[in-house]
Amino acid sequence: MIVTTPNVHLLKKIDYPTLGLFTLITASTAIALPTFAYFYDYAWIDWAMFVGLYIFTGLGITVGYHRLIAHRSFNCPDWVKRIFLIAGGMALQNSALKWAAAHIRHHARCDQEEDPYNATKGFWYSHCGWLFIKDPYHDEKYASRLKHDPVVLWQHKYYVPIVLTGLAIPFLVGYFHNGWTGGASCFLLAGLGRTFFVLNSTFCINSVCHLWGDQPHGSQNSSRDSWWVSFLTFGEGYHNYHHMYQSDYRNGPRWYNFDPSKWLIWSLSKVGLAYDLRRQSPPHELRTR
Repeated sequence: MIVTTPNVHLLKKIDYPTLGLFTLITASTAIALPTFAYFYDYAWIDWAMFVGLYIFTGLGITVGYHRLIAHRSFNCPDWVKRIFLIAGGMALQNSALKWAAAHIRHHARCDQEEDPYNATKGFWYSHCGWLFIKDPYHDEKYASRLKHDPVVLWQHKYYVPIVLTGLAIPFLVGYFHNGWTGGASCFLLAGLGRTFFVLNSTFCINSVCHLWGDQPHGSQNSSRDSWWVSFLTFGEGYHNYHHMYQSDYRNGPRWYNFDPSKWLIWSLSKVGLAYDLRRQSPPHELRTR
């Protein structure tokens, strides 16, 4: 007779490949980045690539994965959509198909057991712990609409090459600037380091913005507004507003809200590269952009 214990069941629930990958990224960032800085330091081009790729990949998540694919808050030509999905793929947050399906379920089942990053289970679970557990509530219905989009399917098919490209670009830029040492420094800072910081800034939306902050637009769920998370995530920190008005292309509805994602979408619309911009805010909240 085989006796199973709770510990055995827990071990079977762990997603070991994802856990191993994120452990490697975290350890490399915590150890390799400061060690390299101590012995060699980073060049201006490393920092320029870090900032550039942080913005590029971060907007790929906020504008591409989130507002375009998950919420359809605007539309754009396919070639523009491809650029956003390439940028989002370089952020190492799964393909747009899987990311958006989980996010759609988050809104549909917010704070309930089926919520993939359920904040009622605590900070670390909603921040990143949910990634390391095999999802028992996976439901294909949340991906059904997404599977009709050929650009989403294209990005899903080539997701791994896109991730590798995001790591190869800083290495090649650094290599052509200063040989192997330059390649290593740019790879560490703008490749691994940038990936780590973009991941964790995005994770703050699932954790911080469901635990701490203001609820000026409603308290039906745990979503909250956080201006400093908005600063890190190009406007995504106005999360309470977003949960109340999910299809609005703006997360920060007022003109003074720091929301570069809405400014980019609005700017693209002025040159014909975005259209069908959706607003959901009530009349007293207009006079925004």
